[in-house]
Amino acid sequence: MPTDTRRYTIIKEVFSTVTSPVFSELIIVLGLGDIIHLYQQFTLFHTLRMMNEVRPFKLVFLLEFLCSREEGGRGRSVEALSSVTEKGYFDFLDSTPTIRFV
Repeated sequence: MPTDTRRYTIIKEVFSTVTSPVFSELIIVLGLGDIIHLYQQFTLFHTLRMMNEVRPFKLVFLLEFLCSREEGGRGRSVEALSSVTEKGYFDFLDSTPTIRFV
């Protein structure tokens, strides 16, 4: 079995074990560089799509800014997520992904 197929199978199996009736959000923690280059993460999009088929969720990106010079990245982060959403990369979700900042 190819590595990607095995990885996706494992992820689907693990995610299908989530049985909590209060589960509703999948939170992904990212740094500034990660969200700006989100459009390149095709494996992530495919994996999230498969996970959503097993158990629907709301997608939340939690962005960590480690220092004040990254504060300008908030606007760029929102723009990057908007761009990816507009291109339909998250069209499998019932709601638009959101960003939270810490």
